[in-house]
Amino acid sequence: MERITITIEDDLLEEFDKYISLKGYSNRSEGIRDALRHMLSHETGTNTDLEKCVGCVSYVYNHKERLLSSKLIEAQHHHHEIPAATLHLHIDAENCLEATILSGTGKQVHDMANDIISQTGVRYGKLHVIPVK
Repeated sequence: MERITITIEDDLLEEFDKYISLKGYSNRSEGIRDALRHMLSHETGTNTDLEKCVGCVSYVYNHKERLLSSKLIEAQHHHHEIPAATLHLHIDAENCLEATILSGTGKQVHDMANDIISQTGVRYGKLHVIPVK
């Protein structure tokens, strides 16, 4: 392991210290290592390559949007080998939250998530990807 020195603005460091305290990190080094792992895992090629990964796409949508529920189900059937499980939550009379676990190559997972998130009526969508090595 190598020791490094970095310079951080006071307000950023204060915010970081609060964050790692809330998350239960034992020291700054652990928090910084975890932040670097997170940053690098989201930038290192799972967007287009053939490496295996798992992901969770979560999205909020208006279930009253014409044909949207059918389109979301169709997207999952179109990529039938990728979704592993879906959790559905009724937020209120019109809005639902779904979280779908995906497993496949980086490209497959991103393509399916994009098919879901880009549907008209999906108000918010986010994909979280974890490389499997």
